[in-house]
Amino acid sequence: MAIDSITYSNAGEVQLAGRGTGRGYVRVYLDNTPITTSRIAGDGGWRTDLPEVDTGVYTLRVDEVDSDGTVVSRVETPFKREDETVVANVEAQAESAKRIRAVTVQPGNTLWAISREHYGEGILYVRVLEANADRIRNPDLIYPGQVFTVPD
Repeated sequence: MAIDSITYSNAGEVQLAGRGTGRGYVRVYLDNTPITTSRIAGDGGWRTDLPEVDTGVYTLRVDEVDSDGTVVSRVETPFKREDETVVANVEAQAESAKRIRAVTVQPGNTLWAISREHYGEGILYVRVLEANADRIRNPDLIYPGQVFTVPD
């Protein structure tokens, strides 16, 4: 069981995607409150929306459940729902510039890894740092759920 992405739709709603090991379904919880379920596709992938999540920090949990209703695997991570104005501002910047992209920080991400993925070299993390100076106080401390602009 894995959460591959936590993103925002064009309307600003939270979207999740991941992989499971079986053919059952996933149950999604925020702070141990069940929110939604989603079928696991034949290739093991799953996707779901999290409707009406207020700004704040949550514990996001996803359980893989088999056809009998038994939990067979689980993944849990902290999740920060950014304020909708922050998400809208990042999306507006992305639309106004030709090749500006947005990335949502995942557990284990570093500015170095994000830069290596987008630019081919980790040392170019300074580009991401400068583009997001209003959101990054310490380049060694970024948090899951933060939304950063990744300029070209």
